Amino acid sequence: MKALSVRQPWAWAITHGQKDIENRTWTTGYRGPLAIHAGARWDEDGAYDKRILRALHAFGDRFDPPLRVERLGHKTMRLLRDRQLTPSAIVAVVDVVGICTARSMSEQCGCGLWAAEGQCHWRLANPRPLPEPVPCKGRLSLWELPADVEARALAQVAG
Repeated sequence: MKALSVRQPWAWAITHGQKDIENRTWTTGYRGPLAIHAGARWDEDGAYDKRILRALHAFGDRFDPPLRVERLGHKTMRLLRDRQLTPSAIVAVVDVVGICTARSMSEQCGCGLWAAEGQCHWRLANPRPLPEPVPCKGRLSLWELPADVEARALAQVAG
C-alpha cells in the first residue's frame, strides 16, 4: 500500500474527515487507498490555522480527554501539541479519488477551503482512522508501507 507523510495537526484533520484536500507541489497518477502517516514534526502554523480550529470545533469532544486549545488573545487561539495527536505512525487509511492540477485559487477550481493556490489538490475520501496507530518511520513523496505495518493497518480498517 502507498503511504504519505503529513505533519500534525494536518494529519489529524485528514484522519477525522475534516480535511478532504491535501496540498502538494507535485502530482501523481496514483488513485486508491493511501495510508496517512503522521510525521514526527509538528507544524506550528497548522496549530494556529483557523480551518484546523474550526475542524476541531466541528469534531467536538469526541476525544477523551478533549484536545487542548490555548487562547492567546481575544481572537487568537492555537491547538496545543497533545499525546493524542500521534507522531511517527500510520493513523488512517483514505482513498485518493482525484488530483486537481489547476494550481489556482480554490474558488476557481472548486476544491474548497483546504485547497492552496499554486499547489496540486489531492482529493481524499472515505477516511478510516486506525483505533491503534501503527508506529512507523516516514519518508518523502509517496512510499510503500513495509509489509508488517501494512498488515497491522489493514487489519484495523477491515474489521
